[in-house]
Amino acid sequence: MKAWLCGLNNDEISSVSSILTFIGIEHSTSLTAFDLPDFAVLGRQVESFELDEMIPVISLREDTLVTEVENVWFCPLPWRSQAFSSILKEIKQLHTFPQASGVNLNLHVRHLEALLIRQALVSTQGVVSKAAQNLQIQRTTLIEKMRRYNIDKSEF
Repeated sequence: MKAWLCGLNNDEISSVSSILTFIGIEHSTSLTAFDLPDFAVLGRQVESFELDEMIPVISLREDTLVTEVENVWFCPLPWRSQAFSSILKEIKQLHTFPQASGVNLNLHVRHLEALLIRQALVSTQGVVSKAAQNLQIQRTTLIEKMRRYNIDKSEF
């Protein structure tokens, strides 16, 4: 499973990250780190939340306004083993049933595009002009897409 951490302060990141690592769940504060996370963890700093794709949400704050998301659980820190494991079981079950809403093609295309850009930059060791050549697009187009997806060439 993969989790996206959104709006967590340093203490929350430390606590949530250690638990997710312990139980073997990949996690990141960057949404583009995954094709599509299995669930999002919202910190106390998030007052409202909206995402193109319907993914389950675990909120650390009870009064978080989550729009357009059906599956929301309130689970304050510190996470208790029984409560958290039952939430994870429900999230896993959601993935076994077909989604009634269908697929958000735009979101999947953006994730795929960001993934391909990252792979091209890895293979060219961060040389943007070579990566653009490999992707068969203009260098300026690649730079604009990197800006859109918050991809920094110095990472590669």
